[in-house]
Amino acid sequence: MWTIKEIENKIKLIENKQKIVFPEGNQLKIQENAQFLVEQNLAKPILLFNSRKEVPDSLNKKIEVVIVDEYNKDEMIEVFLEARKGKLDKPTAIELLKQKTYFGVMMMKMNLADAMICGLEYTTADTLRPALQIIKTAPEYSIASSVFLMSKSEEIFLFTDCALNVEPTSQQLADIALMAADFAKQLNEDNVQVAMLSYSTNGSGIGSNVEKVKGALEILKSKNTKGVIFDGEMQFDSAFDKNVRDKKYPKTKITKKHANVYVFPDLSSGNIGYKIAQRLGDYQAAGPFILGLNKTVNDLSRGATLEDIKQTSIITIFTSMFNGGNK
Repeated sequence: MWTIKEIENKIKLIENKQKIVFPEGNQLKIQENAQFLVEQNLAKPILLFNSRKEVPDSLNKKIEVVIVDEYNKDEMIEVFLEARKGKLDKPTAIELLKQKTYFGVMMMKMNLADAMICGLEYTTADTLRPALQIIKTAPEYSIASSVFLMSKSEEIFLFTDCALNVEPTSQQLADIALMAADFAKQLNEDNVQVAMLSYSTNGSGIGSNVEKVKGALEILKSKNTKGVIFDGEMQFDSAFDKNVRDKKYPKTKITKKHANVYVFPDLSSGNIGYKIAQRLGDYQAAGPFILGLNKTVNDLSRGATLEDIKQTSIITIFTSMFNGGNK
């Protein structure tokens, strides 16, 4: 897979820059990130503010500023009502569009922005609720999911789903695996090998969670997986270490030293797993990146550093080109 720096360099070569809306324009780290994006010629950032007095005088003039309280929302309200036909009335639409997350998503709906990044102030639910209601999931998937890009030196792995789906079904687990595999391909991995994780390796354990993972694999067998290898169920040591895998699961389809993508069976194990890798293994965790939507909306941790925001922005810009953004 390409590194973040390699992706950044490729974005610089693209003439038609993506328009990325940041609802939390009042946050200093968001302003600094927008400055980085324009200085490096990576994107056209749009910062949302409630009022004009919030806009700092020092803000780079190349950064687009939208004042939500002053914006003429007449057309936006009509498009919003049509998108949510029968599910809300005009007074409710007017109130919701005072929220910068809803406003930002409606900018995407109206092709005024290509992607959105949010999360320093807003929760994941606050960020994704308007996206799921208005942008919606792509028709080929039953749900949206999340993925973390775990990197250390030249090693890059994908962990999914560590932020959204609490207890996915076999069908949802299959969709999560497919979305992460597609994401790996977008990041230039030409030999994607996906490990479906469990506390069991090739039948060594029993239980409903093991059966759920096996069910997901059966569903994946019926799909056109475009050359991607999915295998399991297997424990993390088998997925990550070929020497262990050769002993525990000698007939596995995964041939690499390490699998590229690790699909956790539930949110609890996924969230714990990525944080262990981050804190004990010194892996950089970029994300979560939200997969499965018709346009790109990504969530930030409320404790995100400026470097985290820059990395999330670079991946967002790049994947937006594949995901409904202007080509």
